[in-house]
Amino acid sequence: MGDQTQDSTARTEGAAQPDAGADLSVSAAAPASGPTRPPRKARAPRPARSAFWVLPVLIFLSLFVVFAGLALTGRPIPLPVWAVAEAEARVNRSLVAALEPQGVVPPAVSLGGAVLRVDRDWVPRLRLEDLRLLRRGGDAVLVVPEARMIFDGSALLSGRVRLAGLRLIGPRVNLRRLPDGRFDFGLEARASTLPAAGIGSLIDALAAVLADPALGQLRGIEAEAMSLRFDDRLAGRRWDLGDGRLRLDNRADEIAVQASLSLLDGDGARADVTLVAQKSDSAARFTAAVERVAAADLASQLAPLTFLSVLDAPISGRIASALDGMGQISSFEAELSLGPGALRPIDGIEPVAFDSAGLFLGYDPQRERLDLHEFRVESPDLSLAAGGHAYLPGANAGIPAEMLAQIRIDSLRLDAQDVLEEPLLLGEGALDLRLRLDPFRVEIGQIALTVAGNRLVADGRVTAGAAGWEVGLDLGLDRITHDRLLALWPSRLAPRTRDWLVQNLREGEVSNVRAALRLAPGAEPQIRVGYDFTGGALRFLRNLPPVEEGRGYAVIENRSYMQVVQQGHVTAPGGGRIDVSDTVFKVRDVTQRPAIADVDVVARGGLVAALSLLDRPPFEIMTKARLPVDLGEGQAEARIRLTMPLIKGIRIHELELDVDARIAGFRSDRLVPGRVVEAAALNVAATQEGLEITGPGQLDGVPFDVAFRQQFGPEHVGRSTLSGQIELSPETVARLGIALPAGLISGRGQADVTIELRRGEPPALLLVSDLAGLGMALPPLGWSKPAGARGRLEIVAALGQPARVEALRIEAAGLTAAGTVTLAPGGGLQTARFAPLRIGQWLDATVELTGRGQGRTPAIALTGGRLDIRGLTRSRAAGNAAGNTGGSGSTAPPVTLALDELALTDAIRLTAFRSNLSPMAGGLSGDFTAGVNGQAPVFGTLVPVAGRGTAIRVRSVNAGAVFSAARIFPNARGGEMDLVLQPRGPAGDYDGTLKMTNLAIRNLPALAEMLSAISVVGLLEQMNGTGLLFSEAEAEFSLTPDAIRITSGSAVGASLGLSLDGIYYTQGGRLDLQGVISPVYMLNAIGSIFTRRGEGLFGFSYRVGGTAAQPAVSVNPLSILTPGMFREIFRRPPPPQAQPSPPPGAAPSASPEGSTP
Repeated sequence: MGDQTQDSTARTEGAAQPDAGADLSVSAAAPASGPTRPPRKARAPRPARSAFWVLPVLIFLSLFVVFAGLALTGRPIPLPVWAVAEAEARVNRSLVAALEPQGVVPPAVSLGGAVLRVDRDWVPRLRLEDLRLLRRGGDAVLVVPEARMIFDGSALLSGRVRLAGLRLIGPRVNLRRLPDGRFDFGLEARASTLPAAGIGSLIDALAAVLADPALGQLRGIEAEAMSLRFDDRLAGRRWDLGDGRLRLDNRADEIAVQASLSLLDGDGARADVTLVAQKSDSAARFTAAVERVAAADLASQLAPLTFLSVLDAPISGRIASALDGMGQISSFEAELSLGPGALRPIDGIEPVAFDSAGLFLGYDPQRERLDLHEFRVESPDLSLAAGGHAYLPGANAGIPAEMLAQIRIDSLRLDAQDVLEEPLLLGEGALDLRLRLDPFRVEIGQIALTVAGNRLVADGRVTAGAAGWEVGLDLGLDRITHDRLLALWPSRLAPRTRDWLVQNLREGEVSNVRAALRLAPGAEPQIRVGYDFTGGALRFLRNLPPVEEGRGYAVIENRSYMQVVQQGHVTAPGGGRIDVSDTVFKVRDVTQRPAIADVDVVARGGLVAALSLLDRPPFEIMTKARLPVDLGEGQAEARIRLTMPLIKGIRIHELELDVDARIAGFRSDRLVPGRVVEAAALNVAATQEGLEITGPGQLDGVPFDVAFRQQFGPEHVGRSTLSGQIELSPETVARLGIALPAGLISGRGQADVTIELRRGEPPALLLVSDLAGLGMALPPLGWSKPAGARGRLEIVAALGQPARVEALRIEAAGLTAAGTVTLAPGGGLQTARFAPLRIGQWLDATVELTGRGQGRTPAIALTGGRLDIRGLTRSRAAGNAAGNTGGSGSTAPPVTLALDELALTDAIRLTAFRSNLSPMAGGLSGDFTAGVNGQAPVFGTLVPVAGRGTAIRVRSVNAGAVFSAARIFPNARGGEMDLVLQPRGPAGDYDGTLKMTNLAIRNLPALAEMLSAISVVGLLEQMNGTGLLFSEAEAEFSLTPDAIRITSGSAVGASLGLSLDGIYYTQGGRLDLQGVISPVYMLNAIGSIFTRRGEGLFGFSYRVGGTAAQPAVSVNPLSILTPGMFREIFRRPPPPQAQPSPPPGAAPSASPEGSTP
């Protein structure tokens, strides 16, 4: 068995040595791109070609003597050391002689031993042991543990050495490719490397060696258990291959080499290589079958496959190439299949995985063009079928730096189940790109694809660095349905926002889609997507109607999403169309959980439609306000801002609502029940807290700057407020149904109004005014306020049917009043009661006004309290001067007085004053009853005196009590009195007449002193007893606030007669009186025809000074000597009396004397 094996072996060294004279260095780029080779060199000189066969010949000659013995015994004979050394020296000398002329320092050959054996069939065999090819430093390039050679025995007998077979057992080759592309047979780079040569030179050298006569019988060389260490400095990689087999067939016209090697540290990677070279012109055919070879390993050795170096995947397939006579590639074709792997340009970067890929390509070196006949990629998320071509500039000169590709995409399917809702099928397309490997960079000039019949284009770049991937991609799509676009939205990108859009965005067509993606290591992805849409149906909230016939655009930018409805409308639940053009929907951060959306709705349409929209959940603004959606008429333009989480079942407290609206042509009879509110334009504002409507308008025709407010919440149910300013005038009050006393206000002013609206109750009105610009008057009381003066008017009313004034407060021009007003069922004033009503210091009473029908001044009743007639006179005089006459004739109101006190002067008051006064020309007239200073009852009549005041007639059946109560004659008794006071114009000034009968006076100090002075003892005793009786007394006087001026007074009785004139100062009670006392007047009165009444023919003149409490009386006894006819000569003139001029236009009036009580 061993002999048969030896028969087919030959010494490798013997086959290789003749090639030593050839140039054995091979350029790294020789298979693909070596430079143009010069014309073939002449065959090496024969000594160079035969150098490797010297050793076998020497060995043969040295052992020839024993050849016959060996043949006979068949035993192996080790050659002696000296023979091995000699053979080794001669071989090395031959290599030096052959290669040094070409400038090459050959490696040294080292032999460990040699064994000769001759078979029984006389076939000599030589086994070399530990054959090494060494560098000058001693490191081994080639180590062959055992080389077996078979020689042609017949040739040896004829003196010729013919190698018949060569077999190498376990050869180990250490091969290195230098950075400049040259091969170096050494573990380390040395200066003494073989010069570079193409594959053609190697084929030439091999053919020359095999053409040597010594190898003429050699038909093949075999190697087994071969290993190879390849250190490729150009590619920066190192491989250890083993389990190798090699067979070289030396045919007549060609040389065929078959080799098979496995990668020791690979996952079963193996390559079977076949090289068939023509001996005539060195042209060769190269084929390789690879199995599970790393893509990067294969790419590093074949320039057309350089682009596969970025893949981390096993490759299996077939490679076929043709080399021309100069060793350059003339054609190249490969059909490769890639197993599960990934795109991984550099270590440490996140890979892009795939399940499988396939390539069928060809390479044209003349054009440096790579034709991709077929290219496919399969992964769980992607399926791609493509073709095309690429250019590899510089591939013929070495490893190409870049690839320019034009790819035809036949089909593309994206099926990322955890990203896309459904598979995405993309039709035919094209891709233009530039690929650079170091650093890795893909520049996409354009991607053009068909998506559902529409054109998708993109461009961008992808780079890989130590920090990771960097991507910049821009995409454009001409048109697609909105549903389809949402289906393409990656589910991992803002899933909640995407789900919200799927549920609330329906139909429509999308156009002009533009997208941009930017990825950078250590930074958040930058994403921007923009598109236009038409015909979409967008629903902002589940319970709101969708936007119909929408047109606009949307933008996704990084974490935000925005959609703008440039045109569109919604159909309101209550009917009607609302234009929502310019509405914006925006999600601030699509990665937030839950995502927060900002909705800016611009709505234009009918008011009812807009309110019905705002009354949908979760807003329910009108329901919360307890207002109907058909609140009123008008055209609304609203801006509704919503901030809300994108969750199901959202509630009002979970969102922020801000409504800013403007209503044009507003009219409502339901905002204020029973009242019509109109406005040319109103502003509406609403939040989740409440609703507010503001703006100028009219309430029942009254100009009104309105502000309606409705708070939301359980505590505000059924409660709202309407406030603002109105123009206050008599017309305003009438239109509001608030019946104030006629003439109370005039002119125009402003008032602040608040109307509280309560469910089930009439609206509650609060009106407050400073009365600027308003005139006010109570003509019957003579009070008025000019328009220029300020004050305060406050009205609290219930605006029911009819309205009810619950409180009316007035503070102006000295008047203070607080009361209530009740309206008649048919409208108009029923009663107005002020308790109290105060005017200055002269009126403090309860005043009640009672309506008397449309256009008639209410009747007035003053009850309780106090009225100073002097203040009334002054007030009426001022009112008359201002033109407030209080009406006349039938328009003047009746007045009922039930006063506690009516002051005439500081000392004289009429208490329990009761009177019913009726209108007449110039004022009011009527009878009255009262008590003087709360004691003596009186009765009388009041009669107006035009332009002056009120004339008063006071009568009493007990004049003494009246004088006593008035503190004039404290001890007067009995008698009747008739007092008439005529106003003179100034307040408190009256001209008076007094008539009394049967008045008895007793204990009057002044009169007692007079009687004592004239020594009329009987009369003095009578006065101190039963009193002096005067049958008649009368006086004419003027009354002013500070004095009583008596111009003429007299009192007569049977016993005594008196005359009197002078002044009684009411302030301090000082007296300045004079007169005449006439005793025995019954007889003495005969002379009265010559003098005044009360004076006789003879009498005593007297004067009274001091005070009423302590009068000082003086009597002139001698005056009795002066007859009465001459008495006027010596009398002091009476005190002067002012005569005021009557006011302009004053007319005389009836005297109270003509009135009947």
